[in-house]
Amino acid sequence: MTPLEKLVEFLRIPSVSADPAHTPDVRRAAEWVAAELDVLPHVELIEAPGRHPLVYAESLQAPGQPTLLLYGHYDVQPPDPLDLWNSPPFEPVIKNDNIYARGACDDKGQTLILITALQQLLARDGRLPCNIKVLIEGEEESGGEHIEAFVPAHTEKLAADAAVICDTEMFAPGLPALCVGLRGIVYGEIHVHGPAQDLHSGVYGGVAPNPMMAMAEILTALKNRDGHITIPGFYDAVRPPTPEEARAWASLPFDEEHYCQTEVGSPALTGEPGFSVFDRTWARPTFEVHGIRGGFIGEGSKTVIPAVAVAKVSFRLVPDQDPAVAVDQIKAAVAAATPKGVTAEFKLLHAAPPSSVDPSHPLIAKAAAALTESFGRETVYIRSGGSIPIVGLFRQTLGIPSILMGFGLPDDGLHSPNEKFHLPNFHKGIETVQTFLKSL
Repeated sequence: MTPLEKLVEFLRIPSVSADPAHTPDVRRAAEWVAAELDVLPHVELIEAPGRHPLVYAESLQAPGQPTLLLYGHYDVQPPDPLDLWNSPPFEPVIKNDNIYARGACDDKGQTLILITALQQLLARDGRLPCNIKVLIEGEEESGGEHIEAFVPAHTEKLAADAAVICDTEMFAPGLPALCVGLRGIVYGEIHVHGPAQDLHSGVYGGVAPNPMMAMAEILTALKNRDGHITIPGFYDAVRPPTPEEARAWASLPFDEEHYCQTEVGSPALTGEPGFSVFDRTWARPTFEVHGIRGGFIGEGSKTVIPAVAVAKVSFRLVPDQDPAVAVDQIKAAVAAATPKGVTAEFKLLHAAPPSSVDPSHPLIAKAAAALTESFGRETVYIRSGGSIPIVGLFRQTLGIPSILMGFGLPDDGLHSPNEKFHLPNFHKGIETVQTFLKSL
């Protein structure tokens, strides 16, 4: 079976870790990954009650050589809304050198790059040029509780010189990039409670507190119309980019109007005045609302004052913000913004710190050289506005840097309908990883 055929087979498994209905599918994906890693001397499924399995494998047959910890995830985001997909999300379609399916780029395609690189090296050379440990999880898209408990408890098992993660993107088609900075995250829910039960808006409107209106007041009290977060002290620890980073970002090929039209797809960009797009997406904290529920949202009319409103929200953090400090600040700000007649609280669901990697690290330099060799262009160093919690966990518990060698493209539609992966990057990625491993 070719790597592309394997990718199609992998993408057909609807491994949505956040949906209990897909628990059997998530396990099937874990077993699929374990079967592909069976070329290594040791492979195991690591179980924990109520959690999706971790897949661990290792080949420690290169004495004196570096040890790399390869990480990826086999779970995917929910595909909703289904009506916005041009083809079924779990029936991969290939069109114009792209493969369309949920998980194509995030992260099944990129995880398979790592696995296939190992398979091909072993098939060709009969051995790997360095020591390899592999850890593939099934909860990256739903909190990562299993791996967050496993890594600190097994530091000796996972000891390595660096981690290699293919879960980021190139800056532009044909322009390889190494990501040396990630934003952290605080994700949770704001719960607002008002009346004891839903009330008739005609009979009680004007005197009964409305949790939906209260929620709107709270949310707008946390961020102003310019996109500036108004939580007291929230920016105190923010470390700005270095002058060298700022100069490098300014030299990147970037058209803001094209970015607005083709990637964002909105009439205009928003955010804090006085900061560039790269500052706002890579180096500034954010506050976003992901969904609000409460009251009546069905067809037709039902005039009620809801008893409860809930908003799912996230805060992206940058160096040197501390998630624990941010949570305390958020809770205090929500309490201060709560209008009379209702109660409100922020409930934390998960958090991860921001992270950065020293681009002068020798393994980072070798990774950059491998990318340059494969793509024929000088590798650029960028940050990402996204969060990969495992990067901070590896740094904190294992003391190792993470080489963020990603092959996605900015328009791959991660977490969105019609997610895709550019197949030339899939094949180039396999080649690049092999070149990097051999360079060690």
